[in-house]
Amino acid sequence: MSLKPPSSVQCLQQALARRSKSEPGKRFYSLYDKVYRDDVLLAAWQRVKANGGSCGVDRVTIAQIVKSGEGEFLATISGELKSKRYNPKALRRHYILKQSGRKRPLGIPTVKDRVIQQAVRLVIEPIFEAHFSEASYGFRPGRSCHGAVEEVMKFLQWGLTTVIETDIVDCFGSIPHGELMKKVAERISDKKILRLINSWLKCGVMENGRIRSTIAGTPQGGVISPLLANIYLNALDQKWKERKMDSRWVHDAHLVRYADDMVILTCKSPEAPYQLLKETLETAGLAMHPEKTRIVDAKTGNFDFLGFNFRKVKNPRSGKVFALVQPSQKAQKALREKIREKTGPDTRLKLGELIKTVNPIIRGWVNYFRIGNSSKAFGKARRYVADRTRRYRRRQQNKNGYGWKELQDSFLYREMGLFNNYRTVRSC
Repeated sequence: MSLKPPSSVQCLQQALARRSKSEPGKRFYSLYDKVYRDDVLLAAWQRVKANGGSCGVDRVTIAQIVKSGEGEFLATISGELKSKRYNPKALRRHYILKQSGRKRPLGIPTVKDRVIQQAVRLVIEPIFEAHFSEASYGFRPGRSCHGAVEEVMKFLQWGLTTVIETDIVDCFGSIPHGELMKKVAERISDKKILRLINSWLKCGVMENGRIRSTIAGTPQGGVISPLLANIYLNALDQKWKERKMDSRWVHDAHLVRYADDMVILTCKSPEAPYQLLKETLETAGLAMHPEKTRIVDAKTGNFDFLGFNFRKVKNPRSGKVFALVQPSQKAQKALREKIREKTGPDTRLKLGELIKTVNPIIRGWVNYFRIGNSSKAFGKARRYVADRTRRYRRRQQNKNGYGWKELQDSFLYREMGLFNNYRTVRSC
């Protein structure tokens, strides 16, 4: 198999998107042969390789595949798909610790399964994307957390300060397979594609050496799971549109959704939007999280969304009221905990190596929160990181304190290269 750049994949996606948009009721019959096209498989492999990640139950890593031959690996996949011999392996169970202290279960597919999921996603995503709502921002091409945050900022500036803040209880783990497959089949009639998707939903999870069957949910960790979740939750977005909930003359209630995390902003009574959200989710077999659902007035209170904290405040100089958007207390605490862990007494790295470990954490956090009014939070983070770095250095020297006179900013930032770009950027 040739490893030439897959320049034709974008053309394929554009053609599928145009046809889907021009024929809203069309069902697509012949898609399976496009999944094992050389260019599609190569594009899928390149994305999987770029995203990295650990191995599945077969213990085959990305590095091993690169070493043994990428072309041969893709040719094997193509052959299995063409001959219909492909069967996915069970997911490998892995847990990540949440900020609440609870564990979030992930289901890690094998690298081969991830590549095939990505290939299917490349083919079918444009068909559904053409009809997804503007209110949806999560896991979509050309859309991001920042887009959702800026949309919330815009509505707050417009005076929509009554806010329903919520997310869905175990959304990825609760979506019923039967109802999900019905929604996929509304646009996809190719039985081979449907069989592939259903096999990923039913492949089971291996934990402690035993395979447990899965009767609901799209496993977090699967490449195609975010798309499937968006397909299922699109019913909520469309119901919102059908009821004209965002119309200024009806409820003026605007939904902003990032996967299962969402807010509704309105300047009128929140009762009708709240009931519609609750009823639509219940009809879909889902539920709002009781501990994370609340109604708040942003003029007197505040709310969190996607790691940011939002509230309306008055500028003491100009007297103008504006939307103040900054890293949430939870996000700031999470950063401090990561830095404290990396700079703790158990770490045995030279100062330069420590800084190389810490810098990507700081850079990623700062880049994410640059769009808000984050100067104050950035100042706190900068001081905390610098002090933890100084304390680490002093501990290595068997000295107490922070040594501000000895370890000045010029030493940390210029000589040692500690991250120091804490500038914010202007948003909407």
